[in-house]
Amino acid sequence: MRLLKLIIISLFVLGAIVTSISALFPSTVMVSRAMEVGATSQQIAHYTSDLNEWNKWMSDWKENKAIWKDSTLYIGTQTIKLVSKSDSSVTFDWVATGQRPYIVKFEWFPTQNGIYVIHWSFEQHVKWYPWEKFQTLLNEKVLGYKMELELANLRDLLLQDINK
Repeated sequence: MRLLKLIIISLFVLGAIVTSISALFPSTVMVSRAMEVGATSQQIAHYTSDLNEWNKWMSDWKENKAIWKDSTLYIGTQTIKLVSKSDSSVTFDWVATGQRPYIVKFEWFPTQNGIYVIHWSFEQHVKWYPWEKFQTLLNEKVLGYKMELELANLRDLLLQDINK
């Protein structure tokens, strides 16, 4: 009986410690990357806001079949829906199975004549649950690396488009 009490109390204390540590992590996590590219605002808007064009520069999209249903795109275990669009930005709701939704935003800013900075961000709001907080630690490593690769693909595509 004493051993059982010890195990229960130990699990409770361990759970409290893990929850306390996770409370130190923020509830809103943002991963962003930016890249300069020589292109026009219209070209950038075309390739970032039209989900049908993403298969030209998003490597995962070349392997998975995209299915449209109403205004939502289903690809693999993810759903993406356009939220808003302006002359210099586009925002999507991006939901991956088993995760809290992301707010995904592309913004492009002119720096000099014909040069734009494309800023891509993933923002996620998580609850207080320790497993959700600890999961956000991986966002920077996993998403950040993937975003850099995809932005490089987008830059190459825009350069090809200009040279045509």
